[in-house]
Amino acid sequence: MTVKKLFPIAIVLIGITACGTGFFPTTAAAAPVKTLQIGLLLQLSDWYSVIDSNELGDCQIVAQMINDKGGVTVKGEKYKVELLVEDGKSSLDGNIAAANRLVLNSKVKFVVGPSAFFSAASSPVFEDAKVIHVSGFSSMQPGEMDATTPYGFLGHNSPLAMQSTMLKALRKEYPNAKNLVYATMEDGSLKYWMPKLKKMIPDMGLNLLVDPIEYPQDMQDFSPIAAKMNAITKADVYSFVMQTPPQSAAIIKGVRTLGNQKPFVFYSMAKDILAMGGTLAGNDVVCDADFIPNRPGNPALMDELFNRGKPGRRFFGMTPNALWILAQVIQAANSLDPDAVKAKWESMKTVSTLFGTGVMCGDKTFGIKGHAVVHPDQATKIVNGVITDIGWFTPEPTP
Repeated sequence: MTVKKLFPIAIVLIGITACGTGFFPTTAAAAPVKTLQIGLLLQLSDWYSVIDSNELGDCQIVAQMINDKGGVTVKGEKYKVELLVEDGKSSLDGNIAAANRLVLNSKVKFVVGPSAFFSAASSPVFEDAKVIHVSGFSSMQPGEMDATTPYGFLGHNSPLAMQSTMLKALRKEYPNAKNLVYATMEDGSLKYWMPKLKKMIPDMGLNLLVDPIEYPQDMQDFSPIAAKMNAITKADVYSFVMQTPPQSAAIIKGVRTLGNQKPFVFYSMAKDILAMGGTLAGNDVVCDADFIPNRPGNPALMDELFNRGKPGRRFFGMTPNALWILAQVIQAANSLDPDAVKAKWESMKTVSTLFGTGVMCGDKTFGIKGHAVVHPDQATKIVNGVITDIGWFTPEPTP
């Protein structure tokens, strides 16, 4: 073969080299990001949707935060979180059906939600399939998260932890208060955790005057409850165990209408109390687990989460926190195997939460090792209709 015959071939080869790597430096293509599907079981219709419709948006923001920070890395591979949303329809049957769809149709290995008493319905489905399920809230009833749910976890403060931060806020703002009176809606949970709360109250230097005053979940006229609370004249301060913002606002308003200005301290959002109770409910009220964004001392993740969403929205942060924690534990386990993630969670002492550092605990209370977490909460105070930040309070680890 002559040189003339070889030359055109050489030109072609040089051209290929120049286009591929020669004249324009390139780097190796980044490995494709995989998808980690996580079920999200919320109550998006009927009565509990007043909470979970807000939780949905914040869970979506948390998923985006995780993805924007690089996703979840497992064995050197990055996974983008994708939420598969199911509606439990605020009923036990609805949650069983939603759980089955996530397990049988979507074949997920991890689920966040549902909250509280709905978990008792969905837990058997998840447990049979060995699916990790992390609740946003617990009412501490059997079957929600206990020794019967080895794959069940709690990703937010339990009622005992909430009460711990609430009582700390009470002691700070009303150091001379001693005698405490509770009201609570009848949801079936009181008998399971009130005995534990009764042991906590004296340790905080407080005295529970009477058993909590109970009222039906569907009660509309709260004047009888307000009258009962007002009649306990030795009370220094009032609180709630289980309540919704409309219920607590109506009761506070009723007590104030009777001329009683004694303080209320409980777990809620101050702006809800003002919006639903008006000026009568707008004084000497401390709300634990409230949140004022962009304040000194706020956890950076909380401000980021809040600032990414609609300003002034109702913010609960329960299921979103469960989602954040689950992603941290999966990455710490370096595995997508539910058994490996379960074992890692049970071995961890602390974990990153949206609210700051969380402590794994609850062995004695829940009958299962390290499946609960406690984290700091911010408290606010309403004085003459103005909401102020009174600081962050860290609960005692749940026994």
